Amino acid sequence: MDSTKTQEMLELHSQNISGLMENQLALTAQVQVLQAALATLLLSHPDRASLLGTFRQYMKICKDSAPRLAGRMESLESGMLALLGERQD
Repeated sequence: MDSTKTQEMLELHSQNISGLMENQLALTAQVQVLQAALATLLLSHPDRASLLGTFRQYMKICKDSAPRLAGRMESLESGMLALLGERQD
């Protein structure tokens, strides 16, 4: 492979990586906005106890279906449980 071809491939890969990084930042921003909106709703919901049970069921399904992500979900789950009124003693 000649130097020009290598340079073109390197440039293409760099552009792809930059695009992936931009997408990751956009997704992170979307998640943060959704978390803030959800927290706002949860803090004023009249029946947080029933939401807590439903949330636990959905989290179990999520963790079972994506075991590689389960560990990363733990801290987010803890934060949501706290918003729903579960003590973290």
